[in-house]
Amino acid sequence: MPAAAPLRLAAFPSVTSNPYQRLLYEQLDTHGIERVPGAFRSGWLVRNRRQVDVIHFHWPYGFWRGSGRARSPVHWAYLSLFAVRLGLARALGYTIAWTIHQVYAHDRAAGVLDRLGASMLARASQVLIAHDEATADHAIEELGSAARNVAVVPHGSYLGVYEGGRPRDAVRSALGLRPEQLAFLHLGDLRAYKNVEALLAAFQGIEATDTALVIAGAAARGAAAAVGRAAAADARIVPQLGFVQEKRVAELFGASDVAIVARTDGGTSGSLILALSMGKPVVAADRPAYRALVGEDAGWLFDPDTSDSLRAALEAAAAAAPEERTRRGHAALATARSLDWRSIGRETANLLRSGGNG
Repeated sequence: MPAAAPLRLAAFPSVTSNPYQRLLYEQLDTHGIERVPGAFRSGWLVRNRRQVDVIHFHWPYGFWRGSGRARSPVHWAYLSLFAVRLGLARALGYTIAWTIHQVYAHDRAAGVLDRLGASMLARASQVLIAHDEATADHAIEELGSAARNVAVVPHGSYLGVYEGGRPRDAVRSALGLRPEQLAFLHLGDLRAYKNVEALLAAFQGIEATDTALVIAGAAARGAAAAVGRAAAADARIVPQLGFVQEKRVAELFGASDVAIVARTDGGTSGSLILALSMGKPVVAADRPAYRALVGEDAGWLFDPDTSDSLRAALEAAAAAAPEERTRRGHAALATARSLDWRSIGRETANLLRSGGNG
């Protein structure tokens, strides 16, 4: 069977420090889809039509929002310009793809402008991909017929991405953890949707005293202040605020016993998949996307609509026997191994080549 013709793809926004995109495009490259740099502007679209086949969006919200006050003329100007560029891309014959990590951005309630921008992109896209059924359903619920052809392709694991780092005992000593303390870890940027203040309150309310909560990640001023206040009131809370370098990721997981993903919105969570990839049982919200990954075996789920449920889940994890946490960690790792980038790359490549009709 002859090899498929090579394709060139430009990603928007361009590849970030998150290894997700690098892992995805490495796999697509094995299927003859090469990522090239690009700029989603009219001039670039015209000049590069013979060099680029696919335009692939991941987190597109800035293209129709720009900056400035909500509902300011600046926002509407960006939305209009986005519409012009999408129309030009379609007229020039590009394949447009959108991987819907979430329908709307996390940091602002969706308004008319966001709904228009997302709907516009969905209608222009020949390929729509979500990483789980819950996100696909949300896209259809919000965008209607514009998202009717969304395909579900899982988010790949982070197995083997992060090097091991220092030994567990050395890291725990540096964090001020006693050998017998059970350590929870919340790792990731501390943004509003991560539900960190609710996590701090829940942890402070648990009765298990021989525990610690390590909070690691870059934080905005408000979140940093909340963590600081909680740590001042409860010596079990260990702040590690600031950008977490790649060399520290694995060692922080290695020093911990249970990971926490406190967000309750139910959107695709790379942080959850990272924790599973590190072989850690996870405390997570009982939302469909997270339940599908954690289930009954790889952690403890809490009811996001019940105020005391997160505290109860933390207490259940703390009360579990070490061998029970180990068993759940093995189940987490098995789930991560099922999120194989090779099959994900193949499915994604097929969709991009077929324009969503394969």
